Amino acid sequence: MLKPVAIGFFCVSCLFSGNALSASFAKSNPFDECVRSMEKVGPVGDAEYAICMKKESARLLSEVQKIYTEIANDKYYASWNNGNGMFKGRVRDTYNAWLVYRNSYCDLLAEASKESGGSEDYNREQCRMDMTKRQLEEIQNVIHARQNDPE
Repeated sequence: MLKPVAIGFFCVSCLFSGNALSASFAKSNPFDECVRSMEKVGPVGDAEYAICMKKESARLLSEVQKIYTEIANDKYYASWNNGNGMFKGRVRDTYNAWLVYRNSYCDLLAEASKESGGSEDYNREQCRMDMTKRQLEEIQNVIHARQNDPE
């Protein structure tokens, strides 16, 4: 009687651990994958994290650029953008102003971290990654607002 119960508990625990494992892989993102690949080579420190954050920032920035392009190509925004496409007009100006702000702010933060003994590259890249994530969410709000507009 004890043996079937033990086998049952074993099977249930395998089922739950398999689901947990599947869930963790389902939540995987390029940043985590980068860190895991770095861990295969050796210990992961601030420099390696900074490399992965820089890659993730570039990936997120590409997503931000796609949305700005979508906005620039939407006839609804043509008058706001002065009738120009992505690399002209107010869309370009808005994107460039945000990018300059992000880079300058994160450079300032990285400079400040030098005095506290923190890793300058790590702090700069984490800042850029976090700000780019926020910008992606914020610029998506423009698209969502437009999609919810009954016209």
